[in-house]
Amino acid sequence: MDKPRVAYVYDEALSQYEMSPTHPLKPIRLQHMNDLMDSVGLFDLQNVASPQPRIATKTEVETAHASDYIEIVEAISNGAIAPGMGEYELGTPDNPVRHGMYDTTMLCVGATLTASELVMSEQADVAFAPAGGVHHHAMRRRAWGFGVFNDAVIAMNKMVDAGLRVAYIDIDCHHGDGVQAGHYESDQVLTISIHESGQWLFSGTGYVPEIGQGAGTGYSVNIPLAPYTQDDEWHRMYDAVIPNLVRSFKPDVLFTQLGIDTHYLDPITHLSLTTQGFERAVQKLARLGADVGKWVAVGGGGYYLSGVARAWTMALAEMAQHQLPENVPANYSSLQGLTTFADPLPAPSEPQHFDEITKFNDGTLEELQSLVFPRFSL
Repeated sequence: MDKPRVAYVYDEALSQYEMSPTHPLKPIRLQHMNDLMDSVGLFDLQNVASPQPRIATKTEVETAHASDYIEIVEAISNGAIAPGMGEYELGTPDNPVRHGMYDTTMLCVGATLTASELVMSEQADVAFAPAGGVHHHAMRRRAWGFGVFNDAVIAMNKMVDAGLRVAYIDIDCHHGDGVQAGHYESDQVLTISIHESGQWLFSGTGYVPEIGQGAGTGYSVNIPLAPYTQDDEWHRMYDAVIPNLVRSFKPDVLFTQLGIDTHYLDPITHLSLTTQGFERAVQKLARLGADVGKWVAVGGGGYYLSGVARAWTMALAEMAQHQLPENVPANYSSLQGLTTFADPLPAPSEPQHFDEITKFNDGTLEELQSLVFPRFSL
């Protein structure tokens, strides 16, 4: 069987800016990742193409965001003083104003749209836009959680307009609240978010009873997890919920957000996955993507730079069905101290803590079995 045709959609400009000197999101992480992908030869593979992203249009962004919000982002990005920007959650520590914010965000949205268009037109089986996905919190009329324009919502709106049903799976440590909100009343998009419970983490949402409304009732699925959930427990929850829901929904496209802020060394979150636990998740998503036939992937959160570079390199290798070496090449110098792609395993949870984690996650599963599964005849 032929290997899947993979499009890797990226532009160096997406890594060459700063949110603020103290901001946890470091766009330079994408350069570290890209250099690592290059050092292991992923761009030399015959089934991997590297098309340039286009810039999104204002009309495309207006499918997900209010015109007055878009206009104020553009104005302050060009240096205008906007006293009312706080109404849009702009100028906050999470969403600081910076020169060029509009342009880099439009390029980021354009990268996700480019990836989507390549898959929709069957020029690629899989497309990965790693700069995307980090805007999954952005709301219709406000910036939120580092997000400005919600590239996933914009891209999936275009897919739905083309008559396609989309299954969205978000494995970021944070709830994909902006994507959920963007499709909360739609039965054409199944949004699934597996994340650290909002009881302990931004954005304070993503509980099981948030199941959609109107025509979308039942099509928003949340899997909140206990802090310090490790690889095997995370995968127990994934396996119990996600594959059967997606197959029951019968999507035309799989769209995945591959946040790696689930890593046990991530500085702002509390789940405890390793890069190999993340790689297992991507392997499972790849199987779903192969079943569906069309797979679009974006990046997301990730604030431990070594984890980002290694995990997303592992993701692209998995998409291309390419075996990575065990060790990071010696000529890789973008980040210091990287030796292997796999992590040393974190210490296992103490028995009483493991019992508490399992009990919490079992409660999530019981709620899902009651509120969501029957709607899919599961």
